Amino acid sequence: MPVIGIPTERLRALLHSDIPREALLEHLGHLGCDVEGYTQLKRVRCDQCGTIVEMTESEEVPPSCDTCAADLRECATELEPLEVVRMELLAVRPDMFDPGGLARVLRGYLSLETGAPDYRIAPPALRMKIDPSVREESSYRPQIACAVVENAELDPETLKIVMKLQENLHWAIGRNRKHASIGVYDLDTITPDLTYTTEDPDAFSFSPLGMPGQRMSMREILASHPKGTAYAHLLEPLQRYPVLKDSEGRVLSMPPVINSEETRVTVDSRRLFVDVTGLGRRVVDRTLNIMTTSLLENLPGARLAGVELIGPEAGEERTTPDFTPQTMTVSPEHAARTLGIEVTAGEAVELLRRMRHDATAQKENLVEVTIPAYRNDILHEVDLLEDLAIAYGYHRITPSLVPTFTVGCERPIEVLSDRLREVLCGLGHTEVMTLILTNPDAHDHALGKEPGGDVVTVAHPVSSEQTMVRTSLLPGLLATFEHNVTHALPQHIFEVGDVTRLDPVAETRAREERRFACGIVATGVGFEDAKALAEAILRELGCEGQWRAASEMPFLPGRCADVVVGSTRAMVLGEVHPEVLERFHLQAPAILIEGDLEVMG
Repeated sequence: MPVIGIPTERLRALLHSDIPREALLEHLGHLGCDVEGYTQLKRVRCDQCGTIVEMTESEEVPPSCDTCAADLRECATELEPLEVVRMELLAVRPDMFDPGGLARVLRGYLSLETGAPDYRIAPPALRMKIDPSVREESSYRPQIACAVVENAELDPETLKIVMKLQENLHWAIGRNRKHASIGVYDLDTITPDLTYTTEDPDAFSFSPLGMPGQRMSMREILASHPKGTAYAHLLEPLQRYPVLKDSEGRVLSMPPVINSEETRVTVDSRRLFVDVTGLGRRVVDRTLNIMTTSLLENLPGARLAGVELIGPEAGEERTTPDFTPQTMTVSPEHAARTLGIEVTAGEAVELLRRMRHDATAQKENLVEVTIPAYRNDILHEVDLLEDLAIAYGYHRITPSLVPTFTVGCERPIEVLSDRLREVLCGLGHTEVMTLILTNPDAHDHALGKEPGGDVVTVAHPVSSEQTMVRTSLLPGLLATFEHNVTHALPQHIFEVGDVTRLDPVAETRAREERRFACGIVATGVGFEDAKALAEAILRELGCEGQWRAASEMPFLPGRCADVVVGSTRAMVLGEVHPEVLERFHLQAPAILIEGDLEVMG
């Protein structure tokens, strides 16, 4: 998970409460945050584009600026260090990625301010026209939602917070801008009304963010701008690229890649325009809700206004952002069964209000919950039960054993497998692990055999070398010997593993069998060595069987035998046929043994 730094003083100021430093870390841990602690960040500002770069004390200044690619070793100004709380991003709670959103949650958790926040949206301040071309397959990025933030009092620190929140939301919700990307602009540089359309990437040009006075075509931006090269894969398959423009043709951005330099936000900006574009309406709307409510939390005194969206089809007009809450019900009895804590309907209401929901007790011992529009993670009743548990405190739940339980132990076949490994290692063999997926040529034809009728095949193999599941361990041992033909002799190896066969009576129509195989390549090795090794294995495992002559590939006729335990063949062994040796480029004799551990156990 990415690690972020929340400015300590900013967070404490937004809490409106003097909380001890160590207690603050403890509360964050109770909320589910993986907190590293307090640290000092070094900071430098790029002199070319104004971007502030933050580093830990052990990190060096990066060689170039991510925004404009300027050399930070030559054109950067050192700033005062900043104390932050270092913590991993909680991916399911993007509304906690910034000081404002985190303070909003903490105020509720500490009962300083409970219930859902009341965010007012003023009537639409401008209009956005959506061109039909954004829905065409050749330029597909169909969804957009917008908002206006008035009276924004920005300083370098809050500006940095806004930009970091934007990038973190790109990661958490937008999936690196594929599903949703955010643009923030200085509204005073824009002439209403706005248009969301597409342009020819070779013919259309503008000045990208961080490169004032340099007009570049959209395709050139993807090829040379730092942000363009990072996200070029999102637009390159398209024939026309999406663009946001105002009524005078001024470019706001080329989503989802880069904003224009003309509309960049500075500390002097007081009116902000925010847009989110993407592939699906739900993710776009939720991203806008999180972004705008966090702006209101981080910028006290700011006001939010809507934007009227005019779709390409008749009757598609709507106004965003839409803060219509989601409503669900929770059963305290279900909570008690799931969490193991007894809560009444009244207690559940109080706990949910501390998590910044609105909640009221209803008949039949149910609680009706109104979920704020910025909560992207509430999809089911169990998500509300998790909020209940967080508000109650996982640290307050007394651990207890379940009434009935069993004690785990190794399966008998695993015990036998480990015992055999010790035996073979004691006999001087080295264990190998070969691939389970193979193909008929390597698995059967190379051994002079034809594939059996009980082979499990792969329906959609990724390559011609992995089309079936192995039914024997011997091909893997021979392939291992082949890979080691340049190594000194003798070579002793073994493998203990599973093979798979079709079985019409099995639940999955296939069954796994635990097998073992061992082999020796050495000058002068023969059947008597294979028999001696097999007898040692049988003796050490306490298994008795009947010996009988056998004849099958890959063994040499007359120098092959098997061992029967009960009425089932448990082991086959012998000298490897010269034709097989030649196929695997082995110049010395070899012996092989393969056995069924389940029969021998």
